[in-house]
Amino acid sequence: MITFEFRQDRHLPIELEIMNSNPEFNQISNGKTHLNQEDLDKERQEGKAVHAKRYVIKEHEQYIGIIEYCPLNPNDGKPWIGLFVMHKDFQGKGLAKLAYENAEAHLAAEGFKEIRLGVLKNNVRGIRFWERMGYTAFKEGMHENKPIFHYQKRIKESDNI
Repeated sequence: MITFEFRQDRHLPIELEIMNSNPEFNQISNGKTHLNQEDLDKERQEGKAVHAKRYVIKEHEQYIGIIEYCPLNPNDGKPWIGLFVMHKDFQGKGLAKLAYENAEAHLAAEGFKEIRLGVLKNNVRGIRFWERMGYTAFKEGMHENKPIFHYQKRIKESDNI
């Protein structure tokens, strides 16, 4: 069973473990393979500035990932997923799909009808994942001087979470 815990300070070591299990992703997104507490604090502050909600993802009692979303992006008024990352040990097992579907159901239950996200152009695994989840690219842009694809997906209303 996939559940989400609202991110608290006590989750910092868990977040670091999850993020640092993905050195390739860190290199693509942050320009270095290993992140530290200051890096995560910076991410958290950026998220707070746009009222993002950050959760650690659990399967039963095991922490397996992180998701952060901004309910109302100040640039376009749409909800955006800012981060979705799974611990390397839990990739390739279908858990990311289950976690995303669970998150999408929660967002639909909150009344959202569309979700957007950005994927760095050189994040080939991320592009494949989001396209498999039904997202389509609608625009190209830049994020922190890196080329990015903007994706969107219409979601169905849901009573089930």
